[in-house]
This record gives sequence, structure tokens and C-alpha cells, in this order.
Amino acid sequence: MTGALDVWLYGTLAATVRPERSGIALRWSDEALRRWGNGSRVLSHLLPVGTPEGRQPTRVRVWLEGLLPEGRARSTMAAEHRIDPDDTLAMLAVYGKDTAGAVVLVDEGAPDPATTGRLEPVDADEIAAMLTHAARHGGGGERLDSLTSLAGLEPKVALAKTPGGWARVRGGAPSTHILKLSRPDRSATRDLIDTEAAALDLARRVGLTSVQARVERFADVRAIVVERYDRVTDGGSVRRVHQEDLAQALGLSTADPDRKFQRGRALPSYAAAARVLTDGGSTTDPLLRLATFTVLVGNTDAHAKNHSFVRQDDGARVRLAPAYDVSMHEHTGVSSGLLALDVAGRRAIADITVDDLVAEGVSWGLPPVRARRAVTQTVEATSAALVDIDRSVHPGVSAAAWDHVESRVQRLR
Repeated sequence: MTGALDVWLYGTLAATVRPERSGIALRWSDEALRRWGNGSRVLSHLLPVGTPEGRQPTRVRVWLEGLLPEGRARSTMAAEHRIDPDDTLAMLAVYGKDTAGAVVLVDEGAPDPATTGRLEPVDADEIAAMLTHAARHGGGGERLDSLTSLAGLEPKVALAKTPGGWARVRGGAPSTHILKLSRPDRSATRDLIDTEAAALDLARRVGLTSVQARVERFADVRAIVVERYDRVTDGGSVRRVHQEDLAQALGLSTADPDRKFQRGRALPSYAAAARVLTDGGSTTDPLLRLATFTVLVGNTDAHAKNHSFVRQDDGARVRLAPAYDVSMHEHTGVSSGLLALDVAGRRAIADITVDDLVAEGVSWGLPPVRARRAVTQTVEATSAALVDIDRSVHPGVSAAAWDHVESRVQRLR
């Protein structure tokens, strides 16, 4: 196993993590205690600042594993650097300098990563090579990729957009965009990136996200380019914003990728996501609106890794992250038709009604009138967005995909 790593968060050396037999030990720094105070959840719902060192080694390991990709992507990334894929710290020693959120992991005692980051310009041909490599091997080699760690099974490439063009990130520099290659033309889900861009367009119009996404061509390959919501560009500098996903917040290990789906289990669930928000002092209305939108567009892949919480640098504020990684699935003919997270105990997306969505929100503690307003306003806003959206901007989205969304909106109206 690798040695210890320092955890940097919002420009502060927050903690050090090191391997131990029962998991991974975390020791908070004096700087973290002074800045955020004992008990702050600025890093995670699961790991409050000031937790005694070695107290929760399994939780620490699971949370850190949540920063890494799953399945073949993780195995390939490990093999390319001759790392045991189960050695979480060794993986993060290589890939942890640009992760989801604001966490940056470096070797213990290494300089502040803000002082070591650099960019390497890349052209369209190089980006095409990165995307092709990621699709074939599940990750990027050192010569190609930015050595970024992004959770999930889908192969991704992270790059920085600069005034001069695209660049790899190295040594702790933050990426600004995530790129995913389109699926093969023969695939039943060949339009996945197209419907993702369209679903995010709808979500922006409904007020559920600020994320910008578009489908672009790099040399001879098509890819979706998604702006990272956990990055803020201010003038010429890029600032990281911290987030954690629902699986991390609940301490769910996604070493088994199936674990991010509810599928009859108690966790993960919308109710658990609501508790994370209320524990952080936020209302749950946005979560109910997102759950409603998930049903409306037929997004059966809205699992625990696709729901996240933004944790601001003051260590006090928590809010639901903007909608991301949303797509239309029901028109493909290969969709299971089952939601990733249950709504009022129901799994089949075709069975979900307005009353079910309201009941789900009420179960979290929302007053019935307020829950119904959140649901019906989202249905009406999505109906209006379907009228307003310029479908010519999304030529890869079939009429069947639009029809499925329209029919579900009309049914719930």
C-alpha cells in the first residue's frame, strides 16, 4: 500500500489520510479546526471535522473510494500505473489531484497544489485520441489523459478550457469540462449524449441546473462537452467548489456498481437525500422538483452517484447540486423502465403519478400543499420548456425520444 496523502480543501491543508489494517485513518489538521470548527461537515456529511484519528477507518475508505471510477475504468487506470485497483490511496496518489468537488490529494508534505498546477495545450486530434482511448480501455494513459479521477462507469476525459483552447491539467490544476464519447452507431443507446444535452437544456429552462452542455466533433469523433458545476471561472482563474454525491454522504461503497441503485433496499433513497439536506439546513423542495423532472424525462439512471450536494467554503451551507448527468432512456427499447431510486415505494416509471411524487415529498416532512406545488410547478415548467426549446439545436435526438417525454408530461398534467 502507498504512504500517507495530504487532503487539501478550499486552499487549506485539511487532513492527512494513511493506511491502516481496518481501513484508512484520517487526521484533521489544526488549520481545519481553526477554519471550520469541530463538527463542521465542510468535507462530508459522513465525516465531520474533528473526528478523532482512526475512529471511522471504513467510512474514510468508502468516502475516498467514491472519488474513483468504477468497474473496468478503475481496473484499467490501475493497470496503466501498476497499481492494485483495491489500493485506494495508491490510486488517489496518481489520480487525486483533480477530483469531483474541491478535494485535492497529494503526497504527505508536498507543496500546496495551487502552486504546482500547470496546463498542457491539446488540439482536436489529441482530444479525439483521448476519447477513443477512454472508450476502449475505460481510462486514459499518462500520455493522454489529465490524470483526473471521476466517479462512474462511463469513460470520461476531463480538460480545462482556456482562452487559447483546450488543455490537459497537471499537478493540481483544475479541469473545467468533462467530455464523454458518443456510443457506437449500432448501439441501441447511440443517442445517449444527444439526449443528455437536450435533457440538460430542458433542466436549465425549468430552473433545475446551471450546467451547460453541447455535442461537439473532435477530428472524427463526437462527444458531449459538459461544463463542470463544481468549477467557477473568475477572470483568468478557476476556483473549485466542493461537492459530494449521495453514495459518499451515506457511506455506500460502489465497489459493487449495483449498490448505487435502490432496487428494493432501504438505501440509497430520496428520503436519505432529503435528510442530508435538512441536516445541512436546506429545504427539500429542490430535491422533489428534481425527482419530478427525473420521471418526466424518463431518466432511469438517476442513481446515488448522480445526486450530489454542494458544500460551501464557510463549512455551514449545504445545498442540492444542480442537475447533471441526466438523459432520456425510455425510448431506446432497452430501458428497464425502473427508476434508480423509488418514488413512494414504486419503481416502475410508467406507474408514477403526481400523487406518488407528492406522497414522497410529504414523507420527508414537506407539507402536502407545498409538496404538491413543487410537483405541479415542475410539470408545468417542463411542459412550457418543451414548447420553447429549439429542437434543431439537438438534431441527434429522435422524434421518439421527444414523444416519450411529451406523453409523460401530458399524463402527469
